[in-house]
Amino acid sequence: MNLNLTKIMFFTLLSFSTLMSISASNWLSMWMGLELNLFSIIPILNFKSSIYSIEATMKYFLIQAFASILLLIFLINKNFMFMNNDNMLIMMPLLMKLSLMPFHLWLPSMMEGLNWFSCLLMMTWQKITPMIMISYLNINKNMIFLIALISMNSIFGLNQNSMRKILAMSSINNSTWMLFAILMNEKLWVNYFLIYSMLNFLIIKMLNNYNINYINQMKFFNLNFFFKLNMLMLIFSIMGLPPMLGFIMKWMLIKTLIYNNMYFIMMMLIMLTILNLFFYIKMTYFMLFNFNIFNKWYLQFKKNNYNFIMMMNFFSLFFSYLFIY
Repeated sequence: MNLNLTKIMFFTLLSFSTLMSISASNWLSMWMGLELNLFSIIPILNFKSSIYSIEATMKYFLIQAFASILLLIFLINKNFMFMNNDNMLIMMPLLMKLSLMPFHLWLPSMMEGLNWFSCLLMMTWQKITPMIMISYLNINKNMIFLIALISMNSIFGLNQNSMRKILAMSSINNSTWMLFAILMNEKLWVNYFLIYSMLNFLIIKMLNNYNINYINQMKFFNLNFFFKLNMLMLIFSIMGLPPMLGFIMKWMLIKTLIYNNMYFIMMMLIMLTILNLFFYIKMTYFMLFNFNIFNKWYLQFKKNNYNFIMMMNFFSLFFSYLFIY
């Protein structure tokens, strides 16, 4: 993406707004940081303007503005007598901003109209502030765990063909794990978020390079063995299959739940994650069953952009063994 002064200004405002919210000492300053974040990301989503991106941006603006209004109303009326359980009400607009149950259906339809870089921002950077604000709330953790477990059941990705919608449902699924992580240990959440962001960056980079928007387009890459190998390893990693790097971020949370004797929540997390593996397997179907017979000379590296991605994939194997054992 070519940068100019306008783009640099909006990216600087986006970074400043997030830092302002997570370092604020009162809720009103956090709300102001959320508003600055909203007004700085709207132009970023429309750098490559089209009818679909404008529609998606309007959806995002209306939903986020409605959530911000609710948050401000609950914060102003926080000390009123009829709001004894005010922290639960404050969490509702934050769940809406995070696109977690029951406010999650806006994210897949909105991401369908964005470019890949904007999708990466929506799945990673835009989750930082609401999650940290939820961690500041002093409410019953069992209630949050219940909401998070319901959000794990993102079965809407089973009948999707669009790569953007599938990654959006994957984002909702992983947001649940991150919500558990930040409630258990903030350092654990940082590790999970960094690994998840790196995996999303690598997948979106490959999809953007080949302009892949739908699952059916995967079967047209029969001649490129290294593309399939890298894509398979990345999808297996974000699925959380051992010994890939993506398994580490989930294994750390599972160990923390075991140490805190939360066996029921751990088993529910694992079982609901198995349901979500089906739409990941749909992404790998054409690559798993279309590996062509190729000559030995084809194994030689040609001039391509896979060296970095393959290095990260193979490094993740050794990195994962280092943490597990």
